[in-house]
Amino acid sequence: MKESLQDYVLREATPDDIEQVLHLMREMAEFEQLVDQFHADAHALNAHLFGPQPSAHCLVMTHRNAPQALVGYTMWFHNYSSFLAKRGLYLEDIYIVPAHRRKGLGRHVLQYLAAKAIALDCGRFEWVVLDWNQDAIDFYTQLGATVLDEWRTVRLSGDALRQLAHP
Repeated sequence: MKESLQDYVLREATPDDIEQVLHLMREMAEFEQLVDQFHADAHALNAHLFGPQPSAHCLVMTHRNAPQALVGYTMWFHNYSSFLAKRGLYLEDIYIVPAHRRKGLGRHVLQYLAAKAIALDCGRFEWVVLDWNQDAIDFYTQLGATVLDEWRTVRLSGDALRQLAHP
């Protein structure tokens, strides 16, 4: 019998999910060829998701026949648009285990977050995509998203961040 979206559950993560989320995060880092930048650990993740001042929110996906085994996760947080004078919803991560892709889960998660953005009166819902990930780019544009070619992500980290902070 073919699986459908109704065979899956999307829910808020709990502290009990941390180890599995961390495992899925590492899988995503491997897929994106960014393992050298992966430094997350369970303690930090727990503090940032469930501490007194959470930095991000996490959703997890399970299959109804194996509710303890995560098949995907999504991490998001609020950013802010000064031009709109509203907060936005920023999608940091969306990862679905390869065996569970092409079943509508990605679309379902994005629809859920779009509805959340509207309910929270966010001015926009945005994320980034790697320029080599054409499958993801095609999927996002098919949903109506616009890939902003004229904008470039600017990042300071590691030594460059420390150097600017303490010249």
